[in-house]
Amino acid sequence: MKTPKPAPLTIQVLPLEREQLPKVPVSCRSLAELIHSLGTRKEVSEAWKVVPRTLALRVQKPETATLEELQRLAELAKLDLPTVFELAYYQMRYPVVVPTPQRGRPKQH
Repeated sequence: MKTPKPAPLTIQVLPLEREQLPKVPVSCRSLAELIHSLGTRKEVSEAWKVVPRTLALRVQKPETATLEELQRLAELAKLDLPTVFELAYYQMRYPVVVPTPQRGRPKQH
């Protein structure tokens, strides 16, 4: 008998500041969703102070993120570090389909 998947932590985050778009909260259940909810890959990589390739790797494999990167991401998203850890941990246990470069949410497997 299969053990049911535990319900993930769901948080609400606001995208990064932009002039042309209003800020609307977005629900996130994984590190990938959190990163994509903040804005485009270019915007987030610049604000997070990582190169776009590093951002793409962290979206695919959150276990590769350093403590410093997760701390900066938590500050950028206005979250506490344990919440970001929980999002990363959930994604490591239950991988998501990595989304396209546009802003949006990855699909759960």
